[in-house]
Amino acid sequence: MKSLHSNILKLMDSIINKIAANIHAFSVSDQAFTRCRKLNAINLIKLILNMGAGSLNSEILHAFPDINLRMTASAFEQQKAKLKPACFKEIMFELSRASTTLQLLDDKYLLVAIDGSDFNQPFNPKSENIFNNNEGKIYCQIHVNALYDVLNKLYLDLVIQPHQKMNEGEAALTMLKNLDEQEKEFLVLMDRGYSSFNLIENCNRLKHCHYVIRTKSGKGAIKEIAAMSEQEYDIDLSCKVTSLHRYYITHKDTEKFLHLILHKRHHYKAVRSKNTRDQRWDFEDLCNVRFRVCKFRINPPGLSDEWKVLITNLNRNEYPLARMKEIYHLRWGIETSFRELKYDLSGIQFHSKKDQFVYMEMYAHFAMYNAVSLSVNASSKPYSQGKYQYQIDFKMACCIWRQYFNSSDNSDKGFTQLLLNISFYLTPIRAGRKYKRYLKNKLVIDFPYRLAA
Repeated sequence: MKSLHSNILKLMDSIINKIAANIHAFSVSDQAFTRCRKLNAINLIKLILNMGAGSLNSEILHAFPDINLRMTASAFEQQKAKLKPACFKEIMFELSRASTTLQLLDDKYLLVAIDGSDFNQPFNPKSENIFNNNEGKIYCQIHVNALYDVLNKLYLDLVIQPHQKMNEGEAALTMLKNLDEQEKEFLVLMDRGYSSFNLIENCNRLKHCHYVIRTKSGKGAIKEIAAMSEQEYDIDLSCKVTSLHRYYITHKDTEKFLHLILHKRHHYKAVRSKNTRDQRWDFEDLCNVRFRVCKFRINPPGLSDEWKVLITNLNRNEYPLARMKEIYHLRWGIETSFRELKYDLSGIQFHSKKDQFVYMEMYAHFAMYNAVSLSVNASSKPYSQGKYQYQIDFKMACCIWRQYFNSSDNSDKGFTQLLLNISFYLTPIRAGRKYKRYLKNKLVIDFPYRLAA
């Protein structure tokens, strides 16, 4: 058993008790939770954390088998309205800091990834998350931007935005600046949607930040990268970026690496074209943005996605081209974590239409993911022999964790039994598998069609 925290169940209870002792910092009113109720703050928090895919009444039934302790769904909703979503975000933060021995890349860098994912909430005409798609359909959708510790499988930070107003670049900067304040060297992995001069220069100026960002190689790419021939590259680039339109017009033909940023301060039109770019730029009017460019082949010649281009500030001698390819491949861990959270942990199932309650359950799902992940990391390493290596089945780990968390037995003996049960369910690791990615709309399951059991 690895040395993380001696007992994750006991840790979770201690975090909840600490929040309950300071509940007024996480409640909407100073008068909240002052009277003696059947559903106190501790039980309310535990109930929301442990919610799955069932209907609201079935979740309350499982949490309170004793009819004398059980409350109605209406009473639960009234108590829940007294809490702030920040309560569950704090639990997620506390769990992400629980590990005493973090796994680092090359014993130097905390390896993190940033990505976003959409979550559909039950339709609410009063919601701030109403979204109109290209087909004219109206529904409610939120975009969750996450900062994920790839090697330790923990969520470190979240920024939730309405899909209609999402800004992944701004969310990434917020999370990176928060992480940089922790005075730890880290390496962040990001996909093509985050590639911009503003984000690259911000990362260059953050004291502890190292980055690997995938960027476009063809249409829409940085012009110096788009001009590269069909072969591998490992070069340094310095692009001169300006937000001065007159300077750009005057010097664009004489300065080879000059780029114009259309900053919002230089748009004076009250009504703008839908094609008007409104890029963010946080620095001086003239700036040299320096980075290393790595280009290598990922698919056989002739396929549409043949080449991959990475932008980084990692040292070339320590991280050659072959190693860069391996490191970026680790970014897929955040994609896997989103799938586990949505479908293994029932993260797409909400029990209310109100935005405040949806955010509350969203943070609760991410907090529970950290708790389950810590327990999986603390379990004994699966024994492997024969054709496949094995890993713990995360879906069964979620089921087992919910069962023990609901029992309120946080003893060391109970936690040992939890780890033994988790280690019992294994699944083979089938490396090298590739499937075509089919994208389709995921619909919300309405309340009347939720599981009763």
